[in-house]
Amino acid sequence: MDETTESVLHFLGVQGTLVSALIHLWLGLPLLAIYLPLWEFADVRGYLFVPSALLLLVVLAGLYFDRAVRPLLAVGVVVLLGYVAGYVWWHLGDHGGFVPGGHSHASPVSLVVEHFVDDPLAFFAIVVELVGASAFVGLLVGGYGQD
Repeated sequence: MDETTESVLHFLGVQGTLVSALIHLWLGLPLLAIYLPLWEFADVRGYLFVPSALLLLVVLAGLYFDRAVRPLLAVGVVVLLGYVAGYVWWHLGDHGGFVPGGHSHASPVSLVVEHFVDDPLAFFAIVVELVGASAFVGLLVGGYGQD
C-alpha cells in the first residue's frame, strides 16, 4: 500500500472512531447516570456505550503511540461494527427486547431504514462507524503495522 492511501485510511479510521466514541459517550453518560445509581437495567445502552466508547479511546491512544497497532485496529473494527449491529438489533427488538419482531412493519429492512432516516444523529453515527471500520479493515488488509 502506498503512503498516500495509508495516510488517508488512517485519517478516516481515526476520525470515524473518534466521532463514534464521542457520540456514544454523549448518549451513554446520561443514561448511565440515571440507571447506575438505581442498579436498573431497563435500558442497557449506557452500560454498553460508555465502556465501549472508552475502549475506542484506548484504541486511538494506542494508535497514536504506535503500540500493538494491528490488534488495536481489529478491536476498533469489532467495536465499530458492533455499534452498527447493535443499532439494528435494538430496533428489530422493539427498542430493547432481546427477541426481534416487536414492531409491526412489513419487513425488518423497512423498519431499520425508517428509524435510520428519522434520526439524523443515528444516520451520522452509522456512517462514521462504517467509514471508520472500513478504513481500519483497509489498513489491516494492506499490511499496516507489520514490521
